[in-house]
Amino acid sequence: MKLKKITYSNFRNLDTMTFEPHDQITLLSGENAQGKTNMLEAIHICCTGRSHRTSRDKELIKFGSPSAFIDATCMQNDGTHRIEIKLSSTNKKAVRINNSPARRLGQLMGHMNAVMFSPEDLQLIKSGPSLRRRFVDIALSQMSSTYFYNLQRYIKALDQRNSLLKAIAVTKNVDTLDIWDAQLAKYGAYLSVRRAKFVKSLDTKCSKIHSELTGNKEKLEVKYQASFQTDNEEELEEKLVAHFKKHRDNDIKRTTTTAGPHRDDIIMSVNGIDVRAFGSQGQQRTCALSMKLAEVDIMKKITGEYPLLLLDDVFSELDNSRRTWLLNYIGNVQTFITCVDIDKKLLHDRNDVDIRIIENGKLHKS
Repeated sequence: MKLKKITYSNFRNLDTMTFEPHDQITLLSGENAQGKTNMLEAIHICCTGRSHRTSRDKELIKFGSPSAFIDATCMQNDGTHRIEIKLSSTNKKAVRINNSPARRLGQLMGHMNAVMFSPEDLQLIKSGPSLRRRFVDIALSQMSSTYFYNLQRYIKALDQRNSLLKAIAVTKNVDTLDIWDAQLAKYGAYLSVRRAKFVKSLDTKCSKIHSELTGNKEKLEVKYQASFQTDNEEELEEKLVAHFKKHRDNDIKRTTTTAGPHRDDIIMSVNGIDVRAFGSQGQQRTCALSMKLAEVDIMKKITGEYPLLLLDDVFSELDNSRRTWLLNYIGNVQTFITCVDIDKKLLHDRNDVDIRIIENGKLHKS
C-alpha cells in the first residue's frame, strides 16, 4: 500500500496544500507546534475515521474556519482507493470512498491501513486496559470490517444490558436480560477469540523486534488476559452465557456488567517483570514501538500488503545505532517520520529518504 497524494484544507494549523510523499521514507522536520503531527493525524483519520488525539472533530478544524477537508489517494494491489473526509463545525463528519458517500464508518475499513506510533502510546503501556483493548480493536478492525461490525454490536449490546440492569434495580423485571446475555456472549466470544489470536501473533513478532532494539538485553512477552482462555468460539459463547447468569445478582446490585471482553487486558513483561508497574519510561516506550512494528508485519501477513507506518517523534529516545536499525528495518514500508532536527550522518548515502520541512503549517523541500 502506498499513499500517492493527500490534500489538506483547514485541518488544524495546516495551510491548504497537496502533498505527494516518497514511496519509502518521508522525514517531516520542524520545530514543535508547526504541524508535523497534524499531517500524520490526517492520514490516520483517513484510515480509521477517527483521530488518535481527540474524540471531538471540531478540534480538528482550523480556528475561524467552518470546516476542514482531507482528500487522500492510495494504491493497493487491487487498484486505486480515494478517501475524502469533510469535518464540519455544525454537521456530522462526511466520508466519501471512491467518489461515493459512505453511510457507515465501517465501510472505510481496509481502503487505507496505517499503524501509528506517537508519544501518546506511552499510555498504551502505563494506563489502564481500555487503551490496550483499543489498540487491538483498531488493528483488527482495519484488517476486517466484520470484526469492526461485531465490535459495534458488542458495544451496543453492552450498553443495552447495562441500561436494563439500572432499570431492574427499580422494576425488578429481569425477563429480557437473557436476550442481552445471549447477544453479549455471541459477539463477545467472536471478539475474544480473534483478540487472543492476534496477541499471540503479536507476542511472537514483537519479542524478536524488541530483542533487536535492545541489543538482545531484553525479552518482551505479550499475553492476552481474558476471563476464559479458549480458542473455541462456541465453547466460549456457552461459558460467557453461564458466567453472565452466575454473576447476574452482583451485576444487578452494581448496575453494570462486571465481566466480559470489555474487561479483558493485554499483559506485557520484560525479562519476566511487569513493564507497566516496574519498567522505566524508556523501556515502556520501546515496548510500545516494538508492538507497533510487530503490528505492521501482522497486517502484511493477513492483508497481503504493508500498511502505512506513521512514526511521530520516534527518534527522541533512540540512539543513532537504533535509529539506523529502525530505518533499515522498515524497508519497503512507506513510512512517515516526524522529528525536530535531522542528523545528516544518519542519512548518509541513503536514497530512500525524502526530507520535508514544515513551518507554520506550510511544507517546504529540504
